[in-house]
Amino acid sequence: MEPAEDIMPEMKPKPAARLAAVQAVFQAEQDDAGIDRIVAQFLEHRMQPTADKRLFENIVRGVVGTVPVIDQQIRPALSDKWTVQRLDPTLRAILRCGVYELTAHSDLAIGTILQNYVDLAGAFFSDKETAFANAVLDRIARDLRPQEGNA
Repeated sequence: MEPAEDIMPEMKPKPAARLAAVQAVFQAEQDDAGIDRIVAQFLEHRMQPTADKRLFENIVRGVVGTVPVIDQQIRPALSDKWTVQRLDPTLRAILRCGVYELTAHSDLAIGTILQNYVDLAGAFFSDKETAFANAVLDRIARDLRPQEGNA
């Protein structure tokens, strides 16, 4: 799971942390190395030096610790023919991280969170999947934070 090269050069701290978090959440779902080991591996070897390490760890541990709750939030945003488990694993990791941040980081603007995760989807997928990620995250954002209006 590697993003397109154009997203890699000199990312700002929060987007770099979000990219690493998506990769770590993906890895945590694929193997049973344990979250502590995965987080340590990323912090020591796999993250860009500019990444916000605290944000990275918060997202990864938050997602892994609340996957069933997050998946319940994603489910209503999918069509009746889709389940969370049926989604591509990378797309699932992107959505889980995005939903976690929308829930846990209410101090951050919806637009900022959505844009970062839609950009990440665009680095891994075609326009179709990117638009799908945008639609799902936007719907969830509206449900979670109706007071903020349209994202």
